[in-house]
Amino acid sequence: MLQINFKKLNLFFIVLLFSLNCFGQQSDTLKVLFVGNSYTYYWNLPQMVSALAKGGDTVIKARKSTLGGATLMQHWEGERGLETKNTISEGEWDVVVLQNHSKSTIANPEGFMDYGKKFIGLVKETGARPLLYMTWARAYNPLMQKTVSTGYRSLAETTGVDVAKVGEVWEQARLLRPDLELFDSDGSHPSPLGTYLTACVFYKILTGKASKGLSGRLSGIDQDGETLFLSGSSDGDAEFIHQLVDKMIVEKMVWE
Repeated sequence: MLQINFKKLNLFFIVLLFSLNCFGQQSDTLKVLFVGNSYTYYWNLPQMVSALAKGGDTVIKARKSTLGGATLMQHWEGERGLETKNTISEGEWDVVVLQNHSKSTIANPEGFMDYGKKFIGLVKETGARPLLYMTWARAYNPLMQKTVSTGYRSLAETTGVDVAKVGEVWEQARLLRPDLELFDSDGSHPSPLGTYLTACVFYKILTGKASKGLSGRLSGIDQDGETLFLSGSSDGDAEFIHQLVDKMIVEKMVWE
């Protein structure tokens, strides 16, 4: 006659439920690596994306591999102390965001395509999803955007990956609200508000959720438990940015 050890059976179900719960917690967290240069690390873009996600009841664990002025070629070749390829291969990322130098599509279009394809191939090999980060035109020459957009769109279409059209959202924001201070004083890098706009684009694509209703005032916690203030956008500016992003960004990445 079959005898059932109820103590062992109960222990089995406890372990099973614990394992399922842990798996659920892991699957609810999106691990995103941002690869690029100062256009990515200015005003803590990855952390701002995480803070926006928290406000939208989503968990995004964002990290970065960046260096000022770096190109994807330098990331690939490991120049200037960069270890991006190892970071991608060993990180178990869900998404890897790829941002090349802001003038790469203009100064070296062949290299832009070549190293873009190399990184996209590497990211796909790890099982992660590549996401291209289209940058914006300099303040002094809005006409740059056409070349930048063409380069990123061509790379995306050739490799079958998604592109975050940040530069085109910036372009529209500048047309509709020329009073917005999206640029740093150098006319190239983003201001805190420019980074906030960029973060909203990534939030919309990564989560598939509308940015409407998110706070323009964001903060985080450092390793010592101190509060870090990431964004202080006014309610009016944040509302405009949300409406613009939600209108222009209709794509979303689908997680399997």
